[in-house]
Amino acid sequence: MPDTLQARMGPTNPQAMNIPVQGPNGDGPERRPGHRFGLRRPPRGHHPPTRKASASIQQVFTLIAIVNGLVLLYLVIAAIQVLMVPGSRSAEIYVSLILTLLLVILAIISYQIIARRIILPIARLVREASAIESGDMSSLLTVRSNDEISRLAQAFNMVLVKMRQALIAGEASNRQLLEANRQIEASINYAGLLQRSILPDRQLRETFGNDYFILWLPRDTVGGDYYIFHSEGGHCLAGVADCAGHGVSGAMMTMLARAGIDRSIMEVGISSPAAILGCTDSAMRTLLHGARMSKSIATSMDIGLVRLDFETRTLRFSGAKISLYWSDGQTMHMLSGDPRAICDQRVGSYTDHDIPLLPDCTYYLTTDGLLDQSGGDNGFSLGTQQFKEWLIRLARQPLEQQRQALADALEQFRGGHPQRDDITILSFRFSSRPD
Repeated sequence: MPDTLQARMGPTNPQAMNIPVQGPNGDGPERRPGHRFGLRRPPRGHHPPTRKASASIQQVFTLIAIVNGLVLLYLVIAAIQVLMVPGSRSAEIYVSLILTLLLVILAIISYQIIARRIILPIARLVREASAIESGDMSSLLTVRSNDEISRLAQAFNMVLVKMRQALIAGEASNRQLLEANRQIEASINYAGLLQRSILPDRQLRETFGNDYFILWLPRDTVGGDYYIFHSEGGHCLAGVADCAGHGVSGAMMTMLARAGIDRSIMEVGISSPAAILGCTDSAMRTLLHGARMSKSIATSMDIGLVRLDFETRTLRFSGAKISLYWSDGQTMHMLSGDPRAICDQRVGSYTDHDIPLLPDCTYYLTTDGLLDQSGGDNGFSLGTQQFKEWLIRLARQPLEQQRQALADALEQFRGGHPQRDDITILSFRFSSRPD
């Protein structure tokens, strides 16, 4: 019969849980399938046997001291009586031998008692504790009596049983958390696929060919940044948008922004980016009226739009807190957007700016996630000035090389700092009119 927790731990509550200590072959703890630590409940109606109380170590040592004292007292009295007999040299030798023999016997008996009651139990507990420390969480300390050492082992076993129960509960909780995390991650990945499906990569590629690039870096799998493209005849509208929030909340805002911009384009067309921004602002205020009543919910969005006329080679820009940059590799230019975001606390007005579309210049729109990214030696934000320096240095390079160079420069600048926000850069140039 394998030992149980009750047999190894001594008298405990009959309702306590039994834990097998030794397998049927004596080669280690018995484990049942599905029981991580070999825990099992006692059979119904089972009452663990009680162990007879044994003398404590203190009582044993008191008894040894009394016996040794009585024996020594008797030997001293006997020796005095023998030595008081005159001329008994042989008696002295006899008494000395008897004293020595009795003392040796007492020492052996005392050592055996100490070894059996203290040294061997402590050595056994040390071995078993070392096995537990090495990772054998199914082991328990052996309880064979009811003395102080056994009660210490019993208390340790109770702590160990509770720890095992806590570990089992912790493992079950971890499995639940892992499963919940897996489901959440799968949902977010699917949301990322849905968000990518609204991005106009195919239309941009058909219109610009190799003369454009997109650097889209959501902070999480999904984000609050996205880019825009519409075309009508010989004109097209391109832009970037930065919605409040990032992650799942930001991605949901991009869906609303996409719907608002599409509706505005249907109403006012693409000839005036400023008109599109104004119409989008009105639509989003109506759509998000309930959410805007709570100051704890951010509903604003930054948008920058450019309308390109391929026939007249003109560019019309309007921005809500997003600026337009362009460079020929020697000079740097910037048109600032209007200071009010879409769906801001105060209603803003937006202005169109017309500039020539030059074939030797590269044009850029970026969200503030890039400009606000911290890094460098001092951990400060990148800022507009350093971004301009990057653009002047890269403006003459092929667009795909510019994209990779900007990604590398951003990574080097960021260093060990985490990405703070979603980042989007839209860049384009014209070497000839698109087909």
